[in-house]
Amino acid sequence: MRLLFWTLAILGTLTLQAEKPLVVASASIFADMARNIGADKIEVRSIVPIGGDPHRYEATPDDAALLAKADLILINGLTFEGWINEVIANSGSKAMVKLITTGITPISSQIHSGATDPHAWMDAENGLIYIRNIRDGLIAIDPQNANFYEQQHARYSQQLQELHQYIKLRMASIPPQHRILITSHDAFSYFGNKYGLTISAMMGVSTEADAQTSDMARVVEALEKNKVPAIFIESTINPKMLQQIARDHKVVIGGSLYADSVGEPGTPGESYVGMLRHNADVISNALGQSLPADKMAGQTLNWPLYGVLILLLALSWVVFIKFLKK
Repeated sequence: MRLLFWTLAILGTLTLQAEKPLVVASASIFADMARNIGADKIEVRSIVPIGGDPHRYEATPDDAALLAKADLILINGLTFEGWINEVIANSGSKAMVKLITTGITPISSQIHSGATDPHAWMDAENGLIYIRNIRDGLIAIDPQNANFYEQQHARYSQQLQELHQYIKLRMASIPPQHRILITSHDAFSYFGNKYGLTISAMMGVSTEADAQTSDMARVVEALEKNKVPAIFIESTINPKMLQQIARDHKVVIGGSLYADSVGEPGTPGESYVGMLRHNADVISNALGQSLPADKMAGQTLNWPLYGVLILLLALSWVVFIKFLKK
């Protein structure tokens, strides 16, 4: 009888585990957001693995099989994962598909008419919209745990609000003339718009198109014109071209930034909060430094200040000479 009791208990536990909603996110950033809200109430999987490039990702039959089992599918849209709608359709999935950028005002491409920048999560305040949409999706598929998701969402929202303030302070510490962010691809426009940086990137908002000679010339022009102390590579993109520019123009690589993926477990960017905090630290540390002496040439001098100092020096000499004559 006791054996029967424990057998039924174990089977009941396995049934409860099997009944956890399966949430499938297109990329690791959104999977991390979902885990922060769903915690142990859900199972979360990401199609594009950590460190992968969602722009260039090629879906597999295993991805279609995973989507077929999903209860909720989280997608960014805005041309970020252009391959995913076809995979969902081919999988025969009956899952709810949640567009988690709903409510965000997208930035339009400066190059391609009608195209939008998909990297809206780079603005921590936009992150609040992402997690609100994810919360709503979880409640829709698992209403019995609605209160839990609400509580987790409130806790996580506080973290993102604190993150937003932290980034603002770090960017404000950079001298205004150094607030030029040169990166591998144009994933930082939302970040720049919100936190006061001008962005210049080797590639456009998608990494699918390779950088051209004209792109390199544009980045070099921004580098030389603004005398920036550092340029930055990205964790998911081959750094070869920017490293070559750094060598040719004697500028340092300020560090590696996270854009399209969180970092591996154990790294500073292993979560959404961690990746944006890491980016803010790396950018402010590199751009906040003084310009090297060989880059000071051509910098605009503060002539009014110099004029006052010269006048004060002249007056001090007049007073000194009068004192000697006495």
